[in-house]
Amino acid sequence: MGAGRNTSLRRLARRVWPGANPLRRRTDWFEPVALLVLMLAAVMVVTLALMTSQSVLRDRLAAVQDEEASRHPVVATVVAEIRDQGSANRSLAVRWGQPPDEHFAVVQVPAYVRAEKTVPVWLDRDGQVTSAPSTRAEATQAAGTLGAAVLLGGLMALSIGYGLARWVVVRGRLSAWGAEWEWVEPRWRNHMS
Repeated sequence: MGAGRNTSLRRLARRVWPGANPLRRRTDWFEPVALLVLMLAAVMVVTLALMTSQSVLRDRLAAVQDEEASRHPVVATVVAEIRDQGSANRSLAVRWGQPPDEHFAVVQVPAYVRAEKTVPVWLDRDGQVTSAPSTRAEATQAAGTLGAAVLLGGLMALSIGYGLARWVVVRGRLSAWGAEWEWVEPRWRNHMS
């Protein structure tokens, strides 16, 4: 059992690494070296994707904390609905507070949200209407999306680069075989006659 496994490993090693085969060509060294470089580059791409994702997540979470600290919600009463034709959002005229500190504003809500009597309105430190703060889930999603884009883009670039390099080597190998055949074929034909 151990001997069969040993020969299988040797065969695999010979297939991947050309070794001292007297029939090997100079281009036979390309494939194992290119695979080694490709594996190292893939590890670097994965590391870069993780570092990018972590950096973006850290920045986004800091922005989320800042937004949460600088914004606060108030409950506003809907005064009127302003019709927007063909828009994904609806405009609502709202008011909050009591006279003499009563405030009015027009806010956008998604068209699929039902019109209620009250809606939450987010205010910044100056009391101006602003958007709701970002959530931790949105920060995580943005970091994951960017990390995945870096990973997929890097691996795609590596695959294309490897494929192009291999195409060049195979094309050169076929050209060399053609040149050798042009030299050998007349002699072989005369030898066979």
